Amino acid sequence: MIFAMVLVELPYVNSYTSKGKVYAYYRRDGQKVRIKGSFGSDEWLQNYRDIHRSFETSTQGSIKGSVHDLITQYKSSPSFKQLRPRTKKEYQRFLDKIGKICGPKHVTSISRRLVLSIRNAGADTPRDTNNLLTTLRLLMQFAIDMEYVTVNPASRFKRLKEGDGHRPWEEYEIDQFRACWELGGKERAAFELLLNTGQRSGDVRTMTRNHIRANIVSVVQSKTGKRLDIPVANRLKDSLDAWLPNTNSMNLVPSPMGMQMDATAFSKFMRKAYRAAGLPDDFTSHGGRYAAATRLKELGLTWEEIADIVGHDTVAMVQKYTRQRRNARMAIDKINRADQGGKVTNLSRGSD
Repeated sequence: MIFAMVLVELPYVNSYTSKGKVYAYYRRDGQKVRIKGSFGSDEWLQNYRDIHRSFETSTQGSIKGSVHDLITQYKSSPSFKQLRPRTKKEYQRFLDKIGKICGPKHVTSISRRLVLSIRNAGADTPRDTNNLLTTLRLLMQFAIDMEYVTVNPASRFKRLKEGDGHRPWEEYEIDQFRACWELGGKERAAFELLLNTGQRSGDVRTMTRNHIRANIVSVVQSKTGKRLDIPVANRLKDSLDAWLPNTNSMNLVPSPMGMQMDATAFSKFMRKAYRAAGLPDDFTSHGGRYAAATRLKELGLTWEEIADIVGHDTVAMVQKYTRQRRNARMAIDKINRADQGGKVTNLSRGSD
């Protein structure tokens, strides 16, 4: 392919000819923006003026057509405003990261290569990396809707493996916590709510007395918007009967002032309780969801019935964890049987 540079007097324009067609770009401040339209036509000139004006605009505030400008527009859109508060807060966090990395760049300059750079620079963990890409993909889809671009450069990226992150609570750990925190305290009530409802911390900390009627916990999950009616287990009933007379708050797990705890306060509260019970660092509140699913399975519920309570993602993780535990147990049983038959040598005698 033969490229011929064409001299154009307009500032920042770089053009070349390929197969008889002229392609022109606006190159400035390390950015390269395609000038759409037939070279030299009224449409082409107008597009050039729009791009040039966006670069010439004062740096105070968002430059029209920039990623900063796109983020501002997206935050004002109905699709963003209708997000649940927690989801909106997460998107805000990653939108801020995107803005810091490439905010001044023109939207049309966002290439797949740049998306890779944003991915590599904007997150520290696989989970954050995946969430960053999800947010960028939504932002660029909004750019398509606004007719800035026609292709989403952030689509079809392979998600990074995040790992399980959490594990189910073991039965002996549950006993250990109960031995440390007796009935009548807020710690025990919060613990039993997590274990016996199988709900996320965000849903447990917002539960009030009004959520319990006729031995049923009625909750609308904040993440899915799904309404659930969960029978109150005996252990949960005992803990609430012992705890609620000790507080005047409507919240089941209130702050010291009787108000609803925020996410950070609840996390710190439970972490302190776990540590006081001598539980390990990988004992997390989210693990209570997995423990709840495991217990429900042992009670004879189907995986589909369990998924209606704790969600399909949680069920998938529990199935994986249970399968791993079963396979490990079978492997050890085989080793023990072989060892009893004298077929396994002492591994400690192996060569270095």
